[in-house]
Amino acid sequence: MASLVTKQKQIKGWVMFDWANSAYNLVIVSTVFPAIFKTFVPDGSVFLGFSFPSSDSLYTYAICVSYLIISLITPVLSGIADYGGYKKKYMQFFSTLGAIACASLFFFDKEHIWIGIVGAIIASVGFSGSLVFYNGFLSELVPKRLHDKISAKGFAYGYLGSSLLLIFLILLNTFKELFGVAPDDGVTIFRFGFILVGLWWFSWARWTFSVLPSSTKGKVDKKGILKKGFKELKSVWDQIKEMPRLKRFLVSFFIIDLGVQTIVIIAPLFSIKVFKMGSAELVVIVLIMQFLGIAGASVFSKVSKKYGNVTGMIGPTITYLLVCVLACVANEEAKWMIYLIAALIGFAMGGIQSLFRSTYSKLLPETDDHASFFSFFDIVEKVAILTGTFIYAGIDLLASKLNWDFGERLGVATLGVFFLVGLVLLRKLKNFKSLDPFEERI
Repeated sequence: MASLVTKQKQIKGWVMFDWANSAYNLVIVSTVFPAIFKTFVPDGSVFLGFSFPSSDSLYTYAICVSYLIISLITPVLSGIADYGGYKKKYMQFFSTLGAIACASLFFFDKEHIWIGIVGAIIASVGFSGSLVFYNGFLSELVPKRLHDKISAKGFAYGYLGSSLLLIFLILLNTFKELFGVAPDDGVTIFRFGFILVGLWWFSWARWTFSVLPSSTKGKVDKKGILKKGFKELKSVWDQIKEMPRLKRFLVSFFIIDLGVQTIVIIAPLFSIKVFKMGSAELVVIVLIMQFLGIAGASVFSKVSKKYGNVTGMIGPTITYLLVCVLACVANEEAKWMIYLIAALIGFAMGGIQSLFRSTYSKLLPETDDHASFFSFFDIVEKVAILTGTFIYAGIDLLASKLNWDFGERLGVATLGVFFLVGLVLLRKLKNFKSLDPFEERI
């Protein structure tokens, strides 16, 4: 049994992992890399023998591949991690893999498109893979009554830490001539930023790994560990089938997260293509999202505490539905609307992501199989992202071939339908009564 001081250090270290890895989400997913990708990879590019009329669809399909890979490998890994007590080791492996992949993007240019695509895929695998095991520690370290608060704190730290790194990159680019970079060179400093992201992620994660608990299960027979990993996952599925409220939450989560995660991925590409946003404007937009995300995580954590988690999730879902409507009617002349949209996305994102994680952890039964349960959660999320990005990229690709100029808006409108369905499902979840009268109310 860990002492109170040790437990507090472990929770602090757990929160700092959000601080460490969110630099990937901000710089690689949301701002710098998408802009550089469009600079180096024009429409009509050929990759692996396939021609892509839209570079956006190539980028989106690359991300789809990463989520497919992680969906295939993490169920087994997490089952093994819980059975063998290797949760921290796997988390450390994927984290390090992601950090190295981020740094490798420095070598991405027009002559080496494959480095950008492969590097982005591996970085995404590293990020997503580490989160399976990272999220599993929430139930292990934190009492259920504090799940919302600590989960929100983790996201808030992530938004703040990654924003500081992005601001530092902007300052470096502002004074780039001091480093011998030409005034009209808009990519060198930001490409160097990929190395900084890798170093930031790798370095701050050392804090986390120095305090998280290691295996408590002792030695196991490694000869049969793969088979036992599958048994662990089957056990999780058997338990979930007997928990109606948890199943309903997962269905709601799938539908809503499909839209949430797809918007996170396509937002920078949408801003560049539809609103003709430059790199500097895009950075401002994302920083707005980041700092509003901090506020959203805090506000919706308090809402869930007072009114319940389901009510707390309904608010951000309605906000995302409004975002889809605004994105469909906004035009390039009314640029103020994109800043409003960014603020709404950030505020809703901070609330919904932290509540998804904490609500799921609250619904779990008393168990030691935290990584296996969060693996199932992660698989649902990855399949949702695969579905959402595949649908959006497919619509964009079809629109490009048909010479439609509203493909992006049609894709966003489709995501709005999913949010509407998600709202209906959440309302049903709210009115659903637990079969267990002693289960903690959410």
